Amino acid sequence: MLILLLTYYLAQSAHSEAGPIPASIDVRDVASCDGQYSQRSLANIVWSCLSTIFLCTWVAVHPNVHFRAEKQTERWTEKWLWDPLLEIATYKLPLFLWALLVPEYILAWAARQYIQAGVIREKGKLPGWKRTHGHFMIMGGFHLFRLPDNAPSVPLPLGSLEPSEFVIPSSRHSRIHEIPVCPLTFKDVPVDVLEIIAPTETELKDRGKSDVLTKIIVLVQTLWFVIQCIARGSQRLPLTELEVVTLAYATLNFFIYAFWWDKPRNVECPVRVYKTSMVSNKESEGQLEEWGGNWASRGVQKILIYSIGGQDSYVKISEKHSIPMFWSGGTGANLTNAGLGSSILGSAFGAIHCIAWSSEFPSRPELVLWRISCVSMIIVPFLVAIICALIMAYQQMENEELPWWMVAIFVPCVILLFLSAWLYIASRIATLVIAFTNLRSLPLAAFTSVDWTTFIPHI
Repeated sequence: MLILLLTYYLAQSAHSEAGPIPASIDVRDVASCDGQYSQRSLANIVWSCLSTIFLCTWVAVHPNVHFRAEKQTERWTEKWLWDPLLEIATYKLPLFLWALLVPEYILAWAARQYIQAGVIREKGKLPGWKRTHGHFMIMGGFHLFRLPDNAPSVPLPLGSLEPSEFVIPSSRHSRIHEIPVCPLTFKDVPVDVLEIIAPTETELKDRGKSDVLTKIIVLVQTLWFVIQCIARGSQRLPLTELEVVTLAYATLNFFIYAFWWDKPRNVECPVRVYKTSMVSNKESEGQLEEWGGNWASRGVQKILIYSIGGQDSYVKISEKHSIPMFWSGGTGANLTNAGLGSSILGSAFGAIHCIAWSSEFPSRPELVLWRISCVSMIIVPFLVAIICALIMAYQQMENEELPWWMVAIFVPCVILLFLSAWLYIASRIATLVIAFTNLRSLPLAAFTSVDWTTFIPHI
């Protein structure tokens, strides 16, 4: 609601007919008005927006542990050139594109991990066990290794009388010869073992590549951009389309940081958990779902499942070398709640773009394309919100039979979501392209800086 009110206020303020500078005034006249109006350059506008977008799409993302097995023999070109480039191209760049084109999906992912981290914290019931430990478990912080053949080991003690499959090495050997198996989930490791091997909260924060001060600096920089946009609206100064796009990213960034505040960032090396070479890891997540039907039905099913964040039920972790990119730790009603809230915020993200609904565009087609993109960015996330709400309502019902009215709403929403999924991506790309191309023809008032002295109380 606050986001929508902010959107309405800025839209009304930015496009009011009254303004401090007439549209026909020359820039030299503005610069010579005894300092009444200070100017900003196009480079200032672009740099402010690009730096804020970078903070919201690259720095704000807290990825899962992307584990890569160490090679026994590796040339320096592979270690310092090829492997880093491959990591960026196959993992970090796709994450950046997801955050750039579908930021509300990153928000939903963060919300699901936040909820599941709280569930793990409650189930663990270990001394000093915080939400940070839950995040670390979900993000693939514990990885199963097998010791080399004939390497002596000692079983880890359990509270029960059952023998433990988890061991610790009891002899000298090179860690590079240990065999990586798969990531471990919370159900794969007994609580007694976690109590022994889990790092403390301070140790987990030390593994992260950013501390509280770094996060606060990013949030302050993002907040400063939002304040500038509000100040321009209060003084009837227009926002460029690029600033409107950046404002939408900055608004979602606060929610993403809130959900990932306790999650360690850019952890590259998981904690090694050992089993003997004779024991295999069993899947502990219960019966896995399978993609069924022909290619068309599978396509609709995948779009629906990934949209609501239920893809974890189709992943067999014991067969993965690293935790999946968008792994959230499981499924459930709470995760559907995360999808509902994130989808509503996603619609608000699209609504913020409507601030530029009545802006001056260089051409009529650009204006029409911008408005169509705004509408699609509002409707598509709202369809996901309706689907999540229906799923939540059905989960609250005791009987298993789906009511007819729910089917009448659910089926059209799924069909529309399937048909409009590509339209949403095209709309995101269109708004980004138009935001940059419109910089070639900006109104003179767009170059006027905010007069901050009007906000300072004085006589």
